[in-house]
Amino acid sequence: MEYICSADYHYIMNKYHDQDKPFNAHRRFIRHDEIFDETTGMAGEDILAGILAQDATLTALPHPIRKAKAFAYVLENTRISCDKRDIFPAINMIDRPLNKTLINPWKKEVFEGKIPEANKNCALWMENGAATLRPDYDHSVPVWDRVFSLGFVGLLEESEKARAAKGTLTPEQTAFYDGIKITYTAILDFICRLEKQAEKEGNPRMAAALSHLRIAPPATFYEALLTDYLYFMLNEHIEGLQVRSLSNFDRLFYPFYQKDLEKGVTEGEIRKDLAYFFLQFTAIGNYWNQPVYLGGCKADESTQINELSYIFLDVYDKLNIYSPKVQIKVAPSTPKDFLLKALDMIRRGNNSIVFVNDTTMRKALEKIGATPQQARLCDVKGCYEYAVQGTLGSEMNYVNLIKPLEYALHRGYDALSGDFSGLESPEDYESFETLFAEYKRQLGHLIDRVAETVNAFESYLAYINPQSMISATCSDCIDRGVDTLAGGATMNISNMMFGYIANAADSLTNIKKYVFAQKMLTIRELRDILDADFEGNEKIHRILLSDRDKYGNNKDLPDSIAKEITEFVYEKIAGKPNAEIRGGRWNVGFHVARQSYDQGAKTAASPDGRRKGEELSKNLSASMGRNREGATAAILSVTKFDTASFTSDAPLDLGLLPSAVKGADGLEAMYGLLMTFIKRGGHAMHINVFDADTLRKAQANPEKYQDLQIRVCGWNVLFNNICKEEQDGFIRQAEALV
Repeated sequence: MEYICSADYHYIMNKYHDQDKPFNAHRRFIRHDEIFDETTGMAGEDILAGILAQDATLTALPHPIRKAKAFAYVLENTRISCDKRDIFPAINMIDRPLNKTLINPWKKEVFEGKIPEANKNCALWMENGAATLRPDYDHSVPVWDRVFSLGFVGLLEESEKARAAKGTLTPEQTAFYDGIKITYTAILDFICRLEKQAEKEGNPRMAAALSHLRIAPPATFYEALLTDYLYFMLNEHIEGLQVRSLSNFDRLFYPFYQKDLEKGVTEGEIRKDLAYFFLQFTAIGNYWNQPVYLGGCKADESTQINELSYIFLDVYDKLNIYSPKVQIKVAPSTPKDFLLKALDMIRRGNNSIVFVNDTTMRKALEKIGATPQQARLCDVKGCYEYAVQGTLGSEMNYVNLIKPLEYALHRGYDALSGDFSGLESPEDYESFETLFAEYKRQLGHLIDRVAETVNAFESYLAYINPQSMISATCSDCIDRGVDTLAGGATMNISNMMFGYIANAADSLTNIKKYVFAQKMLTIRELRDILDADFEGNEKIHRILLSDRDKYGNNKDLPDSIAKEITEFVYEKIAGKPNAEIRGGRWNVGFHVARQSYDQGAKTAASPDGRRKGEELSKNLSASMGRNREGATAAILSVTKFDTASFTSDAPLDLGLLPSAVKGADGLEAMYGLLMTFIKRGGHAMHINVFDADTLRKAQANPEKYQDLQIRVCGWNVLFNNICKEEQDGFIRQAEALV
């Protein structure tokens, strides 16, 4: 982690009001040792050693208590800084110390000692690219309403009241409540420690805010920002559970904003504090970016968009940053001018914004049992995922939709590794229908094995990494006395994410056309050509690659095959029970993160014309460079699915040319595309505005394009910071836009 240079705070904020100079140009980061006084705490390595020494005396205690005591040890001993030119404290712990000392050893104990078969499966599938599975501590969202309304002290008090009301407790419930008490007592003591440091360093504003947060919930906009920041830092970087949303910002922060204005705080002061809040998360440097969302609907269906929503975009736009990343809930009542403002930012290159369909998300959540109010107030988290508040949903289960086709063509064997990974299958097929049926049989078998494996290790999530901080924010956990990872959450969801629908649909389309309809080659000949990675068969390769019947172009054949695959996986896994201890269900999603590259490298050449090891398609989008019929066709393809059935996510990556979005007409065209997507029931859409020539120039002369952002499958990066393979993929995508 890095921190904004506190000494430059006022300089930065003065430059923020200089209309002639980009704010981003005046930001710099510094090393920890430049701002931390070693007398304020221990070095990171000493903290790790101290945790291990302390825990060696606690081995008879349950994991929630051992972890809570380690958490308290870190807060007692980490170095801190509350520089008078800063508005947020700096915390110099070694990053995720509890993972290094407790969580990882407990994970090893479980995987190697308790579930060795599941461990073997995970390793094998990751090695051959069929699936990527791992325990998910990456997609949590605290119940921010309770964090802001109760504060840290109120969360502790609520937990203790629930404990007292229960009377007789099981040993597990006792450990649960003890873990929360130790954790939140340590947080309050830490806030007191920060307060004293702020007083010592001559920072009265921070000291006063911390003094209030030690005894009460936040009362001002600044105190709410400080609460959000402290919760994030302590939960993600010490407790070891990523905080994948900074809240429904405009809904939750607007009352603080209004009260501040009534008390005489100026809008300019609000903007300064908000700018520095954003920069905290820019400085942390999370590769996936830090999510925060805006919008949605009130109980009367009027919009949640308010004055603060516009200020939020104003400040974010001027900073020219790409983290935090911003999700906007689009509802029928969302103001058009607000959406135009966001779209204008995107077309100017500040494109770390994704639009999510409020109606679709609510419909999907009500379909699985959420109340209308729960669905309306649902969280958006991570890249595009969504869930009822208080849900703990795992996401890190990625299934490769191309591998079952490899198995079907190779009698159950993996085409690259030679491992027998699927089911015994025929060597030849008499019709496309029999091949497609075998593909689905192989896919169903893989889904069953993945679900069985994930259920095995999710049975131990709370043993490996008990969660006192987030459990205290969930009233269901508190009422039940059960950890959020052990079934205490409001909803306990496991998501299976399916990747490369475009490759699968295009491959099956080509097989249907060229093997069974035109009889240009046999299945065995196709298999041999793929095994040779098209070497010596360039004519066939060109035919398969250039065929116009590609998914994502509103073509009936590939789109119908894609739809049939999505319906198959939904029927196969959605609604099935997950691990018994969690007591929840499986959901389906189509978000692939970086797996399009990682699993692509381990996937053989495919009948769509893709060569061995090349990237696979992203999300529900066409393969890179294959969307030749334009943005409207892409939207029409993806909205043929019932995306309200995929209660995790169903995102579309859209590319547009700068020339197509120029001027007032171009902005209206962007708005028209967005609303077409929303009205047709699409779930999530993000947009890149680029042309191939600019990307080629940026690749050749990176020093001239240092601020060029690119939207990558749910997060933003600088174009210069991605590898050439990824850059080439975006260039191919841009070339297809002409």
